[in-house]
Amino acid sequence: MRRLSYVVLAGLLAAPLVARIALPTEPPVKAEPRSEVIVGCKETKLYHKADCKWVKEIDKAGTRVDFKSVAEARKAGLKPCEDCKPGG
Repeated sequence: MRRLSYVVLAGLLAAPLVARIALPTEPPVKAEPRSEVIVGCKETKLYHKADCKWVKEIDKAGTRVDFKSVAEARKAGLKPCEDCKPGG
């Protein structure tokens, strides 16, 4: 009888723990890749990350061209900045 009561008692104690475990009802949502603006310079024919130190100078000179991707900037004939190394 004692063994049975221990098993029942153990089951009762474990039940609230099992109830606390939340099983996912839907698969986790994967984050979409972040779209980063690539900043090109008409004068130097270089492209940069948006946070590159040279972007301020490009804005001052009025030679800025924005691209949606590194591939788009390369297709336009621009080369990557040696300081910020966009795209890799």
